[in-house]
Amino acid sequence: MIRAFISLLTLLLPAAVLAQPDIAPFTERELAPGIHLLAAPVDYAGPAFSNVSIIEQSDGLVLVDSGATIAHGRAVVAFIRSISRKPVKAVLITHWHNDHPLGIAAIRAVWPRVRIIATERTRAGLLGPAMTSVGLSPDDHFDTQIWNEASLSMAQVQGLAANPAATAEQSRRYERYILNLRAFARGFRGTYLVLPTETFTDTLLLDDSERPVSLMFLGRANTDGDAIAWLPRQHIVMTGDIVVSPIPFGFGSYPESWLRVLARLKALNPALLVPGHGEPMADTAYLDRLVATIADIRAQVGPLARQGMSLEDVRTHADFSAQTAIFGTNPRYAAAFQSLWLAPMVENAWKEARGVAIVQGEGLLPGGPAPATSDRMRRPRRSGARPR
Repeated sequence: MIRAFISLLTLLLPAAVLAQPDIAPFTERELAPGIHLLAAPVDYAGPAFSNVSIIEQSDGLVLVDSGATIAHGRAVVAFIRSISRKPVKAVLITHWHNDHPLGIAAIRAVWPRVRIIATERTRAGLLGPAMTSVGLSPDDHFDTQIWNEASLSMAQVQGLAANPAATAEQSRRYERYILNLRAFARGFRGTYLVLPTETFTDTLLLDDSERPVSLMFLGRANTDGDAIAWLPRQHIVMTGDIVVSPIPFGFGSYPESWLRVLARLKALNPALLVPGHGEPMADTAYLDRLVATIADIRAQVGPLARQGMSLEDVRTHADFSAQTAIFGTNPRYAAAFQSLWLAPMVENAWKEARGVAIVQGEGLLPGGPAPATSDRMRRPRRSGARPR
């Protein structure tokens, strides 16, 4: 009798209660009814991977980005199956950085009719020399040792490596980084790039009676093809790497246009802003900080560059103490602030002032991706991921 009762109770329980999927390394939260976020844990230390937003519509689910490996895509699939029986109908790739589109292969394997959407410039970036480490088909010969060495060098750049002066907290963080790095490398095996099946230039509406999603290109910002997802009824915006916290990413970006994009984002007056990496934001205070730091860099670098000063001399003569006060005060992120933000943004502002083209993928990180080769879509490059 008891066994029969338990069996009946099991049948009556909703699938979300029964299923407890393993979604590591993600953590999950519900942003609003029918809208979920998969993100890195707050104190995560390891290779960067994108936030993944999941929006339920009447006839299927819309995803914004998909993570950095095929294993991340499988975790996304496992979570979706725990909350819904609807198919994934569309995935937006916000931009070409390889920690955003590389889970799509696992998603498409389950839902082969999924629409894979990006801006035209993002599709070009995915096919161009900026994309690193992957091919267009599964590659089980990924050189884990080379990748580990490159990524460990990035950990050292961030000051995570164990040393006699390291605090206990720093040593623990470094150990977590190593564990997450190894898990990331394991999950990378079999990862490959799935290209967009359709592109747009300005806007594309994924309509729905409850949760319509407007995909929008507001202009060049962190890359030349950044797309956002705007939910007008819920006043929620997913920005991709136009906004990243706690340290923004600056390499290969367009400072002048980025300021206009941030102004357009703020004009949406979102109730919730979901960045490409980091915690959701309930106000636009972080946007204001981002605007202030970009404006300050341009104001200092532009006049010196137009006077003919070299990039090296500009770095020496300009005063970036205000930048450090905004983003570089936490010792944990001091090195990342320099390598991921200040150094590339000064270079971008110098190039803009001198009329030098900003090319996607150039100088991503010290010791980062190697130059493009003719066989880059067949053989993984010796490149490291951005650490966090």
